Amino acid sequence: MSSAPQSRKTFKISDSLDRQLNTYAQVAAAAGVSVLALAGASEAEVVYTETHQVTHSGFPLSIDLNHDGINDFLLRTMFYVGTAGLEVGLDASGGGSNVVAGRHFRTSGGYFFSAASALPAGAEIGPKGNFSVRYPFMAVELFKKVGGSQYSDLGPWAGKAKGVRNRYLGLKFVVDGEVHYGWARLSVTLGHQRQFDDVVGTLTGYAYETIPDKPIIAGRITGPDVITMQDGTLGGLAAGRK
Repeated sequence: MSSAPQSRKTFKISDSLDRQLNTYAQVAAAAGVSVLALAGASEAEVVYTETHQVTHSGFPLSIDLNHDGINDFLLRTMFYVGTAGLEVGLDASGGGSNVVAGRHFRTSGGYFFSAASALPAGAEIGPKGNFSVRYPFMAVELFKKVGGSQYSDLGPWAGKAKGVRNRYLGLKFVVDGEVHYGWARLSVTLGHQRQFDDVVGTLTGYAYETIPDKPIIAGRITGPDVITMQDGTLGGLAAGRK
């Protein structure tokens, strides 16, 4: 006796993703790639992009979460020399209404600052997250005086002067007026050498949830509702990059 057919789960994808998937199909057809290879894309809820990019002074590292040709977030290195000392650090920021999850902190000396959260794998990123902090930094080295070797470190990504590996930025961004959530996976290293790029971030992947207002789990890159892309493949071609 055969069992009754089970209904399939359906969900609404955003207009931007629908246009993006159509573009993928057109690009694939022009390149001679079977459209059947993209069949799973229309059923994906999470789009994950593999990458390997390293921050460098003077050259912001951009993150285009949904591959529409618009930079949604930027990672910038900082090098500042003042009369009180030297600062070398790494900042994260979003363009327009896009924001990074973070918190306000207070040091033992009573100094207040805003920093981007270094989330662990498995953390839920969504409407309940703290996205009220604008322009948070990730990690910074502070040298108390010019020419001195004494330093201190601030920020969740500093890892007690050792840096961190495979932690996650929580991302909130707007597409066609709809709020989506995502993450970016980075490792951060600290050099303590009073040089440009003493604080370096290595971006190894990022993802976003295609359903508006739905939370996403940091680091989850497998499952029936995940499609994996790579920089410079169909996603890049669809956005006009070569």
